[in-house]
Amino acid sequence: MKKVNIKWFYLIILSIIWGSSFILIKKSLIGLTPYQIGSLRNVLSGIILIAFACKGLKKIDKIKWKWIIISGLLGSFFPAFLFAIAETEIDSSVTSILNSLVPLNTVLMGAAIFKIASTKRQVIGVIIGFVGSMASGGEIRTILFLNFAKCD
Repeated sequence: MKKVNIKWFYLIILSIIWGSSFILIKKSLIGLTPYQIGSLRNVLSGIILIAFACKGLKKIDKIKWKWIIISGLLGSFFPAFLFAIAETEIDSSVTSILNSLVPLNTVLMGAAIFKIASTKRQVIGVIIGFVGSMASGGEIRTILFLNFAKCD
């Protein structure tokens, strides 16, 4: 495959994996508590990350560890629990649409609070991603997992 084609392939696979996680969380709530789902997600992702990051962890300065821990807690640890808790009350497609607001909020907060200018390309990418998320409204995931969803 050409280098450009393989990047699109990776993006599509990542989108399917990332998008399907919300319906899988919802279906997991049938047999697990939100806290069990959050714990399972954190343990599995930790095992996978450690497997890939062993060499790189030794190269990180001690000063930077504080920021890495804060970033890990806010970006991965707490959301794993909060998504599972949220899906006890709202639909998985609504959860995924709300999650798609993260890049948009990042651009807006970066500009408003930190005075960080985004490039035109970044803003267009965020808008296209958000519109795509709103347009699909979770329908793509529903179609992909139609048979799985009938297990109710």
